[in-house]
Amino acid sequence: MNRKLVDYLIDPETNEPLSIIIKTYDGEEILEGDLVSPSGNIYPITNGIPRFVGSNDPGQIQTADSFGYKWTAQSNTYDSANAHDTHHRWLVEKYGFSSRQAMYDYFSTRKRVLDAGCGNGLSSSTWLLCKDNLDQASFEGAYIGVDISNAVDVACQRLGNIPNTFFIQADLVELPFSNSTFDTIFSEGVLHHTPSTEMALKSLVQCLEMGGEIMFYVHKKKSPIREFTDDHVRSIISSMPPGEAWEALKPLTKLGQALSDLNVEVDVPEDIPFLGIRAGRIDVQRLIYWNVAKLFWNADISFDDNHHVNFDWYHPKYAHRQTEEEVRRWCVEAGLSITHFHAEESGFTVRAVRKNEI
Repeated sequence: MNRKLVDYLIDPETNEPLSIIIKTYDGEEILEGDLVSPSGNIYPITNGIPRFVGSNDPGQIQTADSFGYKWTAQSNTYDSANAHDTHHRWLVEKYGFSSRQAMYDYFSTRKRVLDAGCGNGLSSSTWLLCKDNLDQASFEGAYIGVDISNAVDVACQRLGNIPNTFFIQADLVELPFSNSTFDTIFSEGVLHHTPSTEMALKSLVQCLEMGGEIMFYVHKKKSPIREFTDDHVRSIISSMPPGEAWEALKPLTKLGQALSDLNVEVDVPEDIPFLGIRAGRIDVQRLIYWNVAKLFWNADISFDDNHHVNFDWYHPKYAHRQTEEEVRRWCVEAGLSITHFHAEESGFTVRAVRKNEI
């Protein structure tokens, strides 16, 4: 636990400042115990990470448990070099950067960055760990990674050796920060895993200073059959304990692999608007993937890496999908001016600057 982090934190219930016991050993300040507000609210610190979680929402609790399982019990999945490279390239492209170095250069100019839903730190490592000599990598501003799940402990292990990086466990809609604390907020694929994507976005904007930039990715609403299938499978899988759900989904991942192995394309002769299917030549696996059921498969990564992606989609109770019109409207209502909007089949990636109060 770093004393500098305490300066950023407030009681999320009362907005009061927090204090902590500070002791000195051989001239070095050691922070011990819990965070305490003047009203008497207490927030524990474990493994050096302040903990502000305490949701009574069953869906939010289940979603947090799902991601905690994915990044801890299955920490060896989606952790291969190929999976990392694929993920990093995707992030760089969709956020509008010419290279990973350009993304690093951008963030190195920011003074206070909030990683809202940091997970195990993989996405932010795209730019935090960009330098050739990782031991010398540093962030001259302040980076604060926040996650509702215990994946934040994994993120701390991955990125905590970088100077000026801090981690807390908290709910995105009940963050322990004052308004306008950050000049940059990064939220990769997280807002839709809250009770309300709209509410989570607007909550984050409150923490952004005027002229600051928010960068986020949210899921896109799919074709009607795919939407039905997603909801149907999720209603079954999300009710299972994480380990049981992990095993139950394996036949789905295997089907995605089998379809991909066919290496067959078809010509869709005309658009089918009422099914959301577009005309053109497409691989059979991708035709089913985008229009019938998410059966993710990428032959460049392992079975477990692919299965990780399918689990990530189906097991969390909260996994909302949005239309482009909704995302753009929410940005306007939140006082944001969109500077970059990247739309793809999977979702929308947005960069926007705060111009007005909500």
